[in-house]
Amino acid sequence: MIQVRELPRAVRGGLGLVGAIALSCASTVSMAAVVCNNTAISIPANIDGVYLNLVTGATGTAGSGVPGWDINLYQTGASALYFFWPSTPASSAGGASTATVYDALTAGAPIGPAQTYILNSGGGGPAAYVNWQTAQTGKYLGVRFYNEATTTINYGWLQLDTGASGGFPATINSYCYDNTGAQITAGTTPVSLQQFSID
Repeated sequence: MIQVRELPRAVRGGLGLVGAIALSCASTVSMAAVVCNNTAISIPANIDGVYLNLVTGATGTAGSGVPGWDINLYQTGASALYFFWPSTPASSAGGASTATVYDALTAGAPIGPAQTYILNSGGGGPAAYVNWQTAQTGKYLGVRFYNEATTTINYGWLQLDTGASGGFPATINSYCYDNTGAQITAGTTPVSLQQFSID
């Protein structure tokens, strides 16, 4: 015969509190709008470079092999780093810029609909890349792109390290975007991805 015993009131109350906290945490995580990828992506120093779909994380050396790609980072015949953007939907992609030069943003810089973006599919002329064809560490490229999963324009950042030789070697160390179409700040990551230390 199985005996059923009632838990003491204090234990039942504690379990109820733990359950409420668990539900609260679960709902907070499910409402998160910032999506990040911390997988380092090396940018090949050739004309194909790497195509990247920010939503799926897929990469490849040809746009046809990366459906929905959002940015192509590559090396030109001038041995320098360039960006190429998809042309459809119209005026949906580009990099944050001051006038006609891609910005190398610092942490905390805003990236959203109020900023200026170089929108043409060619990515601008050679002078547009001056900030990224030198050694940069810990700087951010602000991006605007079409999110095919939500059918909205999203804003995000790529944290790039570039070398002194025309921007090479070059690596995308991480990227994040807000999937609601809201502004994001360079370097912002969800709390769940942040690392803390206690001194």
